[in-house]
Amino acid sequence: MRLFVAVVPPRPVLLELRAALSTLPHTDGNLRWRHPESWHITLAFLGDVPRETLPELTERLARAASRATPMELSVAGGGQFDSRVLWAGVQGDRDRLGRLSETVAAAARRCRLKIDDRPYRPHVTLARVRNDFPEGAEAAVAPPQTDLQPYVDRMAAFRTPRWLVKEMELFESVKPATAGRANIYLSRGRWPLTGR
Repeated sequence: MRLFVAVVPPRPVLLELRAALSTLPHTDGNLRWRHPESWHITLAFLGDVPRETLPELTERLARAASRATPMELSVAGGGQFDSRVLWAGVQGDRDRLGRLSETVAAAARRCRLKIDDRPYRPHVTLARVRNDFPEGAEAAVAPPQTDLQPYVDRMAAFRTPRWLVKEMELFESVKPATAGRANIYLSRGRWPLTGR
């Protein structure tokens, strides 16, 4: 099972983000836009997790959530990773969000899972540049590189109202039966943030 733990913005925030994105050009065939129902703020990507590890993992994640307090966040601005990923930024109580990410990663490590040690950069992935071109495709066959900067520039002033994050969720990422489609995210557990 490919798993990750995330915070999901509430529906009004997702609708506002969707409305902002509707003003951006969607004519570049190199971009794969993520469906709003899949938008989330990853706390930790857990990778391939053996099914037999799930009970221990969910117990540890529940414990991690019980120590975390609710926090205020907003989705604001935009950016890119390596000219391949377009994202919306996260503002608000990023320190508390970062601590929750560290706690979730520690819980996963106690389950003997390997967790990426890169610095935590909270964001909502909006689109990815396609990379599913034929192996060894010549430059004439592959479409030109997509410049994400105009999208980032248009997102600069975007900002949602703050909302109170009250829970975190464990998702399984499942490859769809149809090639070229985005993965489907299935909820495998949800825990309230009940710390003080």
